[in-house]
Amino acid sequence: MPRSLPLLAATAAVLVGIGALAAWSFGDDEPAETAETVPLAPVVPVETTTTTTTIPADCELSVRFELGVVDPQVACLESRLVAAGAFSGEPDEVFDEQTDAAVRAFQAAESLTVDGVAGPVTAGLLGNWTGGRHVPADPDTCPDTGRSAVVDRATQRAWLCDDGAVVDEMPMTSAITQPDPGTYEVYAKDQQSWSYIGDEVSTMTHFVAFTHGKYQGSRIAFHSVPTWGNGDFVQPLDSLGDPGRHGESAGCIRVSPDDAVAIWNWLTVGDQVVVIS
Repeated sequence: MPRSLPLLAATAAVLVGIGALAAWSFGDDEPAETAETVPLAPVVPVETTTTTTTIPADCELSVRFELGVVDPQVACLESRLVAAGAFSGEPDEVFDEQTDAAVRAFQAAESLTVDGVAGPVTAGLLGNWTGGRHVPADPDTCPDTGRSAVVDRATQRAWLCDDGAVVDEMPMTSAITQPDPGTYEVYAKDQQSWSYIGDEVSTMTHFVAFTHGKYQGSRIAFHSVPTWGNGDFVQPLDSLGDPGRHGESAGCIRVSPDDAVAIWNWLTVGDQVVVIS
């Protein structure tokens, strides 16, 4: 036999061995190129469970919300703040610091009083406010002694106090940005006063002044709804307390003629006026 035959046989054996090794490395009996086209088993996704709170689009707001309140309607309020782009948390029943910050951000964006309180004005702008204009006066806001008055611009209401107890309350119309929250003292009373609204002169009665404006320094007071020269009121008396009218006054607290008389008779120079919002 020629010497080349054993060499050829050995070479063939080596090639067969390499082919077997290649096939073995793919873990089956198919040729390597065929093994590469075997479809992979489908990947089954792992199911996860996420708990979310579903808030009806027509949920209603009817109570006054502020830091610390726990109420089912807080979730509705927060969902509205989410829609407004002011809140990024998961709606729940707790009015916490995150909710407070969101309310304040919304109030600032809407040029409202930034106090973190969501009542007829703030919550009303967020939608579906059913609490009405009237929010009960809070006796905890009254000074402990003496006669005084409280102004709540957030709810467009004022009330009179006697030694820490509420004795009368009334709707009002005020400015949006003043007077700032704080405690003031009555310093002047005038039976009649006047002011410009636009280019027209208006008159008002029972003017009880307790501070000055922070922009032009004008007197800020309780007084009756002003009247034009023809005797017409500058706003309907039944619109007092309407959140939609909040801001029509430049700074003073407009009340009905009867309530203006009540305030005039109740407060004297030196009595306190507490602005809570």
